[in-house]
Amino acid sequence: MVDPSSYQHLLIEVSDGVALVRMNRPEKLNAFNAVMGRELLRLPAELREDPAVRVVVLTGVGRGFCAGVDITEPRGEDNPFHRDRLDELGYSGRLPLAWYEIDKPTIAAVNGVAAGGGLCLALMQDLRIIARSARLIPMFIQRGLAPEVGASWFAVHLLGLPRALEWFLTGDEITGERAAEIGAAHAVVDDAEVLPRALELARKLAAGPPIALRMTRRSLYHALTHSLRDHLPYEAVNLAITQATEDAVEGRRAVRERRKPVFVGR
Repeated sequence: MVDPSSYQHLLIEVSDGVALVRMNRPEKLNAFNAVMGRELLRLPAELREDPAVRVVVLTGVGRGFCAGVDITEPRGEDNPFHRDRLDELGYSGRLPLAWYEIDKPTIAAVNGVAAGGGLCLALMQDLRIIARSARLIPMFIQRGLAPEVGASWFAVHLLGLPRALEWFLTGDEITGERAAEIGAAHAVVDDAEVLPRALELARKLAAGPPIALRMTRRSLYHALTHSLRDHLPYEAVNLAITQATEDAVEGRRAVRERRKPVFVGR
């Protein structure tokens, strides 16, 4: 179970199967310091194991989604970003894997600036609802750096190679409208509608069959990196798993009875 009181810079509310996670350093546009960095790394595993959580919405408090790593904070000995303390994946590798392996649908409600590592956090969610005034900035090239936190992988798979190359090689800032045009957004909405729209979508997904949601998500991501011949047996296994669930029986019964199904996750 997720214990919201154990988090300092993340506000967490769970209701109707939806976990709303709000990054809470508004005075820094939710740039993450050492504490928030560790919390963002710890949280996905807890969300994954919490049976009350079916869908996750990630957003920021105030006028920013996340401005990336807070470079103004002193780098103390406990800082997780220290390069000399990282394994072969490092923090930059462990963070996207943690969110990728959450095994539940995730939605980024991008309410403002998403820059550097903050942009990466948005890209690694399954779906993105983006404010029209949002500013998305892959600022790595501007600082003489290569992309990190899985940004290059997610960008190529979301946008295709040509658009990913143009965006990341230039480091250009884009708006929510442009993000929708290039395929980085599921929807672009007026600023005030970002969180309501994300929660509406999350509740719709949370009303679905949790096991089938997981198996569908797994199948779609598996298809990214496997041939059709290799993918079909994997897809068949996931289908068999869902066919054996109580929710599949309920789904068929609801069709016969012409009513909405009530899925329990078994």
